[in-house]
Amino acid sequence: MAGMFPTMVADPNDRNRRYTDGPAEAWPESLRIGYWLVLLAAIVMLLTSMLMFKVGVPAEIDPDLRGSFTSNMRIVAVGNIVLALALAAFASYFERGSKNARRWASGMIGLTIFLNFAGFYVGVSGWSAFVIVVLLGLAVFFMFRPAANAFVDHRSGDLWQGVE
Repeated sequence: MAGMFPTMVADPNDRNRRYTDGPAEAWPESLRIGYWLVLLAAIVMLLTSMLMFKVGVPAEIDPDLRGSFTSNMRIVAVGNIVLALALAAFASYFERGSKNARRWASGMIGLTIFLNFAGFYVGVSGWSAFVIVVLLGLAVFFMFRPAANAFVDHRSGDLWQGVE
């Protein structure tokens, strides 16, 4: 029986510590959930960016700040469009088990989270930025679950596969 308190030595019977099942031939459910969360976040990012361009600068913005507000809004909108397209492109390789696509997608997710937090902080994006951040945070969680890791290692021909 696994111990109640964590130690440096893992109990071989503890199912929470080590993934013991072999890699599946079909892509696992956790990687599929991560794929759909990335696509959903990309759709929200594109919609948010298009709405930013359509609405433009609010009338109540001080004329002295209008230029910096416009440039910040354009940076967030264009950044979201570019990152959404990149995320959708990298996510299309999840089913094949591409290790590089998953790495690049997680890097793009980090950039997207930073961009949306910064856009919310400076006041150019609304609460949809938090929806994007939550969706992508959950996507990263599901993309790197043990079943997804075993699948990607198996499909990518990992050199360390099977090493205990």
